[in-house]
Amino acid sequence: MRIHDALAGALLAALGGAVIWYVAGFPRVAGQIYGPDLFPRLIGIGLVLFGAGLVLRGARAAGGLPALLDLPSNGEIRRALLATLYIVASVLAVVFLAERLGSQILVFVILISGLLAVYRRPVLSLTLAVGLTVAFDLIFRVLLRVPLPSGPLTGVL
Repeated sequence: MRIHDALAGALLAALGGAVIWYVAGFPRVAGQIYGPDLFPRLIGIGLVLFGAGLVLRGARAAGGLPALLDLPSNGEIRRALLATLYIVASVLAVVFLAERLGSQILVFVILISGLLAVYRRPVLSLTLAVGLTVAFDLIFRVLLRVPLPSGPLTGVL
């Protein structure tokens, strides 16, 4: 199902308005100009502004009242279902196999299978999978200092 930009923008603007309304009840901090409501309020304002921009862009592109929802064809439904199953299977694989296989091997397998399915170009997919696996590992191990399971690669890394 394809949601028109005008409808998505209206929903974003409504969400931003709800955030602004909700944070209005946050308590004030004595002696400070700003309080705990500052950043959520800024995010709400941003949602309202960008949502309004999407509504205007969608209305201008449609040249009138747009069709807000388009029903997909059977091929699009099948592709969306396969993508959903891929994501669920990837999450379950991480939960149940990360300790045994190690995060590096598992991330590489998940990335290479997804990239091959999308791009169908083996050299590009392999290059991206290796680069993203190394980047993922460096970000979590070095930058965030999160110990990831290495599985059979324990002692190598």
